[in-house]
This record gives sequence, C-alpha cells and structure tokens, in this order.
Amino acid sequence: MILLVVFLIGALFFVAGSLLVRRERLAKTTPAPMQTSVPAQPFERIDALLERGDAQSVLELERLRAGTNDPQVRDAADDALTVIRARG
Repeated sequence: MILLVVFLIGALFFVAGSLLVRRERLAKTTPAPMQTSVPAQPFERIDALLERGDAQSVLELERLRAGTNDPQVRDAADDALTVIRARG
C-alpha cells in the first residue's frame, strides 16, 4: 500500500514537471513581433529592381545605396547589385 502511494506521488510530480517544461518551451519558442526601424518600402523597391535586372535598375540601386544612412538598406542594395552583376 505504501509503495502505491509513493508511486502515485512520483507520477504526479513527473506529470507536473512535464507540464511546466512544456509551458516554458512554448513561451520561449513563441516568436515575438518583429520590431524594425526600417519601413518595408525600400526593400520592396530593391526586390522589384532585382527582378528587372536591367541597366536602369543598377543605376537606381546605386543611387539608393548612396542616398541612405541605413546599413540594412545599403547591404540589401549591395547584395542586389552583386546578384545582378553575377547574372551578367
């Protein structure tokens, strides 16, 4: 009888611990809303220019890269220029 009580108490602790661990994992893996200081517009424009890929696009990307102070936009423009130039 005593062994049954000890077993049940242990099982309750195991279940409670499993539920706590699951709740903590769920809280850590839930993505937080993205906080960006850069509006999506420059990146949408870069994507459109990358799809076009003509000489005018290259000029516009170079102007965009030179005219911004945001390092993310500059890096995206540099990457787009690299892709366009690699295509030939």
